[in-house]
Amino acid sequence: MHASRRAVLAFTLAAGALAASGALAEEPLKIRIGWGSMPAHLIPALYVDKTPLKHYGKSYTVEPVRFGGSTPQITALASGDIDLAAFSPAAFVLGIANARLDLRVIADVLQDGKPGHYSQSIYVKADSPIKTVQDLKGKIVAVNAIGSAVDNAVRAMLAKNGMDPKKDVRVIEASFANVLPMLNDGKVDAGPVQQPMASELVKQGKLRLLFSSADAMGPTQFVFLVGRKKFLDEHKEALQDFFEDHVRAIRWIMDPKNRDKALPIIAKESVRPVEQMNYLFTDLDYFRDPFAMPDIPALQQAIDVSADLEVVPKTIKVSPDYLDLSFVEEAKKRIEANP
Repeated sequence: MHASRRAVLAFTLAAGALAASGALAEEPLKIRIGWGSMPAHLIPALYVDKTPLKHYGKSYTVEPVRFGGSTPQITALASGDIDLAAFSPAAFVLGIANARLDLRVIADVLQDGKPGHYSQSIYVKADSPIKTVQDLKGKIVAVNAIGSAVDNAVRAMLAKNGMDPKKDVRVIEASFANVLPMLNDGKVDAGPVQQPMASELVKQGKLRLLFSSADAMGPTQFVFLVGRKKFLDEHKEALQDFFEDHVRAIRWIMDPKNRDKALPIIAKESVRPVEQMNYLFTDLDYFRDPFAMPDIPALQQAIDVSADLEVVPKTIKVSPDYLDLSFVEEAKKRIEANP
């Protein structure tokens, strides 16, 4: 081949390679987010209506990934199958202490037992002979996942009442959707029933509240987003765009003026009738911070209680070593500067 033709070919190939690498560099970051409960976690519903999203499809995209609870997400985060996870306090400690993950708390998902808001509760059938927590001795209690926020609250309440959570009660896993049928069939004696069904059945005289998470632990940071430090550091700019949109989406979906649009989206992602979504963002629902700012003192308290009760192997101090609020702080600045 003539030298000039070889030079032209080389230049063409090089230009093509540069163009390809440039195209790859401009690919939006796909963020895979674990979640365990709808509509409580809201995550799958937040990115459906793109109205509030300024950066979606440009610097990032989202893939929500469903799990049965917090603890199964530990393995997925460790293997790289998800990038962000919705963790309970116990799952967070287990991810650090047992899985040796370099985790950071980055955003609120929901907070339990805040004044004027709902606290996750354990119910029994209205005609059950179980009247007190001590009456659970020898009984079967359902939780959505061992190590979940619900499981944490159950074990804390048992210990608070002088019972050994490992010996005095049999704790089994059951999906939220299956707890009520299992209660009705006598397969479990107590368990968490989701809103608004729980409140409706209590009013109808079919269920009775036994205790709430707030009774066991006070107000807590029930569920929160976490990520591995390496992922957060490597994708800081894209994640700043994502969290701006994430917070905008939370504010949009909770805004009363968007309720007629938001509730059908949440209902579809929850695979439930829209009529069952009317309790959302009322006093029957959990508290969600409008800027996704987690309550770190409440989280620390929940972790300390869990360690005292030996639900987790040890306590950890969340701040400053396992905390990165820079993303939600930047999101707040951007939104306040450009509502």
